[in-house]
Amino acid sequence: MDKKITGRNPRRFREDNTPSTFRFPHIVMEDKKEVWVYIASGYPTVLAVPILMKRHYPDYKSCLCNKETFLKLGGKL
Repeated sequence: MDKKITGRNPRRFREDNTPSTFRFPHIVMEDKKEVWVYIASGYPTVLAVPILMKRHYPDYKSCLCNKETFLKLGGKL
């Protein structure tokens, strides 16, 4: 019989081998203390941004932007 795996939350963010665990393309503007985040899929994915901001950039303000604005700011997809 298969054992049921307990104690794991499949909705948690999985660790990966990238140097940054911030899951979305983003640009950090240290002079303004802003982080510009591009999320292609929209709602409900954007609900993860405040949680990630508190974890990775606690004193910064998050700004969501569309693809054109992200590329204009110098972001790479």
